[in-house]
Amino acid sequence: MYILDTDVCIEILRANRIVINKITTLPDNTRLFTSVINASELFHGAYNSRHPALRIGEVKEFLQGLEVLPLNLEACEKYGELKTRLKIHGVVIPDIDLFIASIALVHNLVLVTHNISHYQRIKELVLEDWLIEDSP
Repeated sequence: MYILDTDVCIEILRANRIVINKITTLPDNTRLFTSVINASELFHGAYNSRHPALRIGEVKEFLQGLEVLPLNLEACEKYGELKTRLKIHGVVIPDIDLFIASIALVHNLVLVTHNISHYQRIKELVLEDWLIEDSP
């Protein structure tokens, strides 16, 4: 099971051939998720676009095809743990990305992102980059 980061969601909305091909090769029982954080970022982008009405409709339609995971108490606790541990090691990751990582971890999901170098600082997080053609 996979949770899609905002950058991957945007590429799906843009009909990126590489990402679409990857999705079509997944087993039929594969579930795709995103988070309320990612959904919020998508809506921000839509409202901030040159054609808000069109983009908002596209985002709504896209999100209907995914399960949007909430920021629950367990993910909040994971966030606190991650932020503290990273701070001790002098590693700074934006809070919004720590929330996404926390949601992925508490649901035991692979985070699909093109931002590998950023998220790889969270050692227990499993990552895949579907924007690279030979990605797993």
